[in-house]
Amino acid sequence: MGEVRMGIVQCFTLAMLFELGTAMVVNLGVDTGKDAWMSVLLGGIAGVLPFIGYIYLYRAYPDDPLSRYSRKLLGKYLGGLVALLFILSFMMMAARDLRDGSTMLVMATMNRTPIFVISLMMILSSAYVAHKGVEVLARTSLLFAVIVMLIGGFCGLMMIFSGKINLLRILPLLENGAWPVLRSVLVQNYMFPFGEMICFTMLMPYLSDSRRGPWVIVASMLFSALLLSLTTVMNLSVLGADIVARSPLPLMPTISKISISDFIQRLDVLVVMVLIIGVFFKITVFYVAALVGISDLFGLPYRTMAYPAALIILFLSVMNARGFTEHLDEGKRLLYTVFPVFTLALPALLIIIAALKRHRSAPRPD
Repeated sequence: MGEVRMGIVQCFTLAMLFELGTAMVVNLGVDTGKDAWMSVLLGGIAGVLPFIGYIYLYRAYPDDPLSRYSRKLLGKYLGGLVALLFILSFMMMAARDLRDGSTMLVMATMNRTPIFVISLMMILSSAYVAHKGVEVLARTSLLFAVIVMLIGGFCGLMMIFSGKINLLRILPLLENGAWPVLRSVLVQNYMFPFGEMICFTMLMPYLSDSRRGPWVIVASMLFSALLLSLTTVMNLSVLGADIVARSPLPLMPTISKISISDFIQRLDVLVVMVLIIGVFFKITVFYVAALVGISDLFGLPYRTMAYPAALIILFLSVMNARGFTEHLDEGKRLLYTVFPVFTLALPALLIIIAALKRHRSAPRPD
């Protein structure tokens, strides 16, 4: 792709939109009831810890994506296999997010539109931006981040003015003790959406500022955790924990409660806009990470593989599950089994080997 670079601000907005993705509209931490907002916030803090390990690998190999330094650390064949597994995982995650976004749009507004049509439109728009490269994706995120923040600020103010927020609905804190919150963090919230930042190991070599860039991503993760936690507080304080637990998209009924003098209402269309933007960036970042890996591992031109990879992601999305319930159940199983291998186990192995190699190559005192 030539000499492409992501600026500091663009890096922040891209990571933020990736983190918000579908997480902004779904019921995160639903198992903890009134304390869901707390589990989301703690999950964001816990999710930063694995990313610090990714930063260590980036410092050791600042010009290499994960697919390249895995081969340097594990050897040509074993490292190549690990790189291929990561590429496949990125494509599968993109396919799952494509299925998530398509189904949510059908549930929210387009209930007469076939899911395949929505998925096709989404993946083609992602393919267009991915074909343009990492730098265009990063610049695009800057514009859409402004739109998302304006929508969020406007909806928040309208919700306050409409008088629908009752903070007593989130009390008492830790009603069932601290263990349900900690369990939610350890089982789900550190992984979704924060553990998915493993894909940024493929994009960090394109940072314009290698010293500050990784820590800007960390700041973006924490900021996203704060936004998600505040959104959860708003959902709980408007709807109550019982309704939030039963709603697949709690932000929709929350925003639909806004009504000021029977003039400002039906703002749930803004939630649909945020959903479309978030899903687009979630899919595209995974998609671009897979393309960077394919180009590096197989020596194929990046842009040549853009549209074939889009077809593979679309096919995986359609074949993912027979229904949305089965899709969600499969996602929960992956959170416990497969995803920790790619976000924790394999990166930990690479970190240990990199640390041993650095120790052995360090100059010895005479």
